[in-house]
Amino acid sequence: MSLLDCFCTSRTQVESLRPEKQSETSIHQHLVDVPAFSQLPPSTRAKDVICSTNVSHYELQVEIGRGFDNLTTVHLARHTPTGTLVTVKITNLENCTDERLKALQKAVILSHFFRHPNITTYWTVFTVGSWLWVISPFMAYGSASQLLKTYFPEGMSETLIRNILFGAVRGLSYLHQNGCIHRIYTDIM
Repeated sequence: MSLLDCFCTSRTQVESLRPEKQSETSIHQHLVDVPAFSQLPPSTRAKDVICSTNVSHYELQVEIGRGFDNLTTVHLARHTPTGTLVTVKITNLENCTDERLKALQKAVILSHFFRHPNITTYWTVFTVGSWLWVISPFMAYGSASQLLKTYFPEGMSETLIRNILFGAVRGLSYLHQNGCIHRIYTDIM
């Protein structure tokens, strides 16, 4: 995962930057009735979403990406009991090599130890048969790379670049202080 693909805005309130840039097929069509900040509705207890391992509590909306050598699909989903938008990463464990399984295991274990606003957390991880489900907060704008392509085709201002890099460096600093070296050249999950 490169710095441009890091999700470093997990606690940032979001609003549409350029509504005219949104196409009919974009994930934004699934967000029409969602408030700008959909992390957790005010009446929702965090543990209701964080601890929910019942697959029927997640309504997959649309595939928003792939990763981990195409073994993982990333979906925008709704946690039905609370209405909270989440990201669901589903990995077929049967198709993973031993090396990939070890990498997944390490990523999942490490994610439980890290608590920092610039590090995306996994709310819960569980298996359904041979499928690994990883539930995490939904980042409405995705990666900095996606922001650049969608909203800033002519480039970002220095201020915006500084803010993105500042958040990424703070997250990397936290990881390094805790003995973890971030692998910027590969996508673990």
